[in-house]
Amino acid sequence: MPAARRVPGEGGNSAEPVGAAELEELFAPLAPFSVLILAVSGGADSIAMMHLVARWRALHPDQQRTLLVATVDHGLRGGSRAEAEWVAREARAIGLAHELLIWAGAKPSAGLQEAARDARYQLLAELGWRHAGSGPVAIVTAHTEDDQAETFLMRLARGSGLDGLTGMSEQRLMGREGTCRLLRPLLRIPRARLVSTLETGGIAWIEDPSNDCDRFERVRLRKAQRLLEELGLTNAMIALSAKRLERARSALETAVCKLEAAAGLDVHGGIFASFDARPFNAAPQELRVRLVARLIAAFGGQETPARLAKLESLVVRMSAPGFAAATVGGCIVTRHAEEFCVFREPGRACLPVVELAPGETAVWDRRFRVSTSHELSGPVVVRALGSQGFAKLRQQLERGSALPPARAGATLASFWRRDQLLAVPALAGLPQVPADRLCSAEFMW
Repeated sequence: MPAARRVPGEGGNSAEPVGAAELEELFAPLAPFSVLILAVSGGADSIAMMHLVARWRALHPDQQRTLLVATVDHGLRGGSRAEAEWVAREARAIGLAHELLIWAGAKPSAGLQEAARDARYQLLAELGWRHAGSGPVAIVTAHTEDDQAETFLMRLARGSGLDGLTGMSEQRLMGREGTCRLLRPLLRIPRARLVSTLETGGIAWIEDPSNDCDRFERVRLRKAQRLLEELGLTNAMIALSAKRLERARSALETAVCKLEAAAGLDVHGGIFASFDARPFNAAPQELRVRLVARLIAAFGGQETPARLAKLESLVVRMSAPGFAAATVGGCIVTRHAEEFCVFREPGRACLPVVELAPGETAVWDRRFRVSTSHELSGPVVVRALGSQGFAKLRQQLERGSALPPARAGATLASFWRRDQLLAVPALAGLPQVPADRLCSAEFMW
């Protein structure tokens, strides 16, 4: 484990520490949330955030608010578990609860940093969704002005479009249901001020050895910072450009919401999405791509988003005469007459199987928040209904019952005890479909 170190005054850092007078303005965006989950790795930025948020909460002792520190162990370095446990001890020392999140499974040989980042956000989001029953949840990260500038330059080097160059938003939804948001309250604060805050307080942090490894693009950009500043490319000005681009992106997202309304988009409780082809095809291509991207992300159940080039190609095909169906990002997209449908693709990979004890909540297939009541008599298994299960239900239904596409129905979350089907919450409104009030599945749209 790289040593946690105290460095009061080392390194000649002349930056002003973050003072008590700034806390109210900095953390005002956190106030509406009942649950705050602080993403803390152990580095200087996140350790400083942890202490600052704890100080801010102490200013409001009368407000009931859950404050939880979460650390992701990616398992990429020897000692990573020990580092996470060190963070847990530091959090508990100032009265904060801690949760360890583990990125399990095989790791990719290429694009490791990007995959680790995606896994980190997914694990944090799932933790947030599990706490959604307690009220609005915020995942809070310690990204700084430096991170914003580095992200902008990295994406510029890849030829990114508007979404990429907006950098990181100060806040965004994690899922469309609105109960969990990602907040970055320190995005306008230089990293040096957070380091100075720790140095002044004699507070320890962990130095990640990868932060000095030149094979990582972000590290090379940090080392080039002085040269960039001589050219006028200061972190503050780069972050300002990103903020202005974010304003344009926000306007486009508002236009997509209007397109959803014009096309009569219906997500049918997570069974499938349907919308009118005519207003969709009449809209500008940028809005069509954004709408399709939203639907693929919500219904596809994939760990990584579909590539933009594939989405652009799909949108062109959808508008062409004779389009019938296509698959992308774990979804099937079909057209019947003047209606498009989007639903989960069942056949490419096995859908997950999750066991829930009474009173437990989990995220299933990145689409549904599945829960059981404490009143349940024993554990249940959540799995896809499957084609055979859906066919059996269809045989039992009264004639004329409105059914979703069979392939969509086969991918729905269903609750089982051994071979007994207890519930298919998404289909609970249909007659003769098993329903158990102690089992629920909420689509995370």
